[in-house]
Amino acid sequence: MRLPAPFIKLPLRFDVARLKAEVASIPESEWRAHPQGFAGNSALILVSHRGGENDDTSGAMAPAPRLARCEYLRQVMASFQAVVGRSRLMRLEPGAEVTPHTDIDFYWRDRIRIHVPIVTDPSVRFNCDGVEIHMGEGEAWIFDNWRPHNVINGSGIRRVHLVMDTVGSAAFWQLASGGMVASAATQLPARLVEYREGVDASLLFESHDPEPLAHPAAVKGTVHELVGDLRGAQPRTAQHAGLENALLDFANEWQALWARFGGGAGHQAHYAVLIEDTLKRVGQLGTGLRLPSNSTQVNMVLQKYLSGMFDHFPAWLAAAPVPAFPRPVIVVAAPRSGSTLLFETLKRIPGLSNLGDESHAEIEAIPGLSPRDRGFASNVLAAADLTPERRDAILRNFVLQLRDHQGRRWLTQDGAAPGVRLLEKTPKNALRIPFLDALFPDALYLFIHRDAGENLGSMLDAWQSGRFVTYPDLPDWQGQPWSLLLPPGWRELRGKPSPEVVGAQWRAANQAILDDLSKLPRERWRVLDYAELVRDPSGVVRRAAAFAGLPEPVELQRSLAAGLPPSRYTLSAPAPDKWRRHETALTPVLAALAPLRERLAALDNRL
Repeated sequence: MRLPAPFIKLPLRFDVARLKAEVASIPESEWRAHPQGFAGNSALILVSHRGGENDDTSGAMAPAPRLARCEYLRQVMASFQAVVGRSRLMRLEPGAEVTPHTDIDFYWRDRIRIHVPIVTDPSVRFNCDGVEIHMGEGEAWIFDNWRPHNVINGSGIRRVHLVMDTVGSAAFWQLASGGMVASAATQLPARLVEYREGVDASLLFESHDPEPLAHPAAVKGTVHELVGDLRGAQPRTAQHAGLENALLDFANEWQALWARFGGGAGHQAHYAVLIEDTLKRVGQLGTGLRLPSNSTQVNMVLQKYLSGMFDHFPAWLAAAPVPAFPRPVIVVAAPRSGSTLLFETLKRIPGLSNLGDESHAEIEAIPGLSPRDRGFASNVLAAADLTPERRDAILRNFVLQLRDHQGRRWLTQDGAAPGVRLLEKTPKNALRIPFLDALFPDALYLFIHRDAGENLGSMLDAWQSGRFVTYPDLPDWQGQPWSLLLPPGWRELRGKPSPEVVGAQWRAANQAILDDLSKLPRERWRVLDYAELVRDPSGVVRRAAAFAGLPEPVELQRSLAAGLPPSRYTLSAPAPDKWRRHETALTPVLAALAPLRERLAALDNRL
């Protein structure tokens, strides 16, 4: 929760000796590791979801059985006159720290954390947004955890705090308003909350299981808060304005869905689609931006906040039915070789459905499948990388994005889709055919390739344009931000000129496609030259439909008689000799690629 100052000291103090005695009475076996795995941190649960040994942040809260043995701890917690949420004792070992971070989960939008130090030392320092303090034993503090904060235990003792999460109450915020801002010079009096033997303090716990979907009022309030934050950015750019508009569109569409369906479980898939679509949109607009209020990456905050508007969204997605996609048609190609043009043409065939865009975001959102999770080795995924859990997660991600040939959603009330024929495309598929074959054992493959000079020239243009950056902060890479796919051995390209880099990308993609398709039955794959697609789009569509076992798309063929429009990723007007402005730089690269070019030319399994 955001506060007007980094720290506020509440006007209460407590019996430290009694608190220490109650903490000391708890067996060591009841302490557990910190839920985020911070080294040197441990916790003891006092209040949790239904009183269990868990770190859940939502749902009905109840006291853990051990809290009944801690009479004064209950009295301390009751003294704040607030609804009690998740609460723990938290320890920090000598020399340990809580590393700098911000609390940006949707959970924290309406909650504050109260700290009561029980065992500490003046060398234990708490920093929030550049303000450093020591919280003394028996004091009570709240702080603005939206801002960057960290704790360092520079002492030789084990620090112990009572921490209590709460939404507060009118009485609590009146108490807080009489507190002291940490930087204020005046020390305000604090009332001693004495131990009262035999008094069973009455605590009020969060007992409401939240509705799965946030009410539109909460969504709009959150969005307007974020938009207001973004409007404080200096300098302000068109990127900020685009992001703000995307967030306002999200809030307005959430309101529209609520008006149509309400918050019932039967239509949750529509909200899930809206979240997924918006995360994609803001992911592009928010790249490189940070919130002025806490300097946190915008995309990190939006991922947490938008997903938080659908309580347990990941759990809902994991429980949704797993759809079936019989005999999908998968386009494989090197980057900039016409795969987008082919995809945009074929997706208009009745009977084929698509994800509306490339699939790599749906695949790499699965833990363990993104290059970052794999040490940025490459975009390669092998059959062994497809566990049953990952398979189900990918297919559920796919169904949320599924559209028919007219761009309409294939979405039913429970999020499932009928057995549809999927058309799929992304250049990263070039390095993932074994993985895709494990995902779709009956898939059909269309391999489109292009004259090497034209292809490499277009790849150079893509790098130079800055519009195709895939890994802006690629570790160990110097020079232009990395664009297009990430081949194995890319680190060996450090310091190499751009023509050699794109040549290595082209070789890796085409070599992998040829090697992997050759291991599949010939009836499951066909080859297409880009020049043939441009020359005879109607014929290509007819043959592709026949290959997929679909009826001849007569109407589409007629509409293609006038030729093809440029694809969405076209940088400049197509021209066969456009690449020759790079000819001098590419000549040695083309010569080194001659054996692979000859192998491509000799392919006979034509569409």
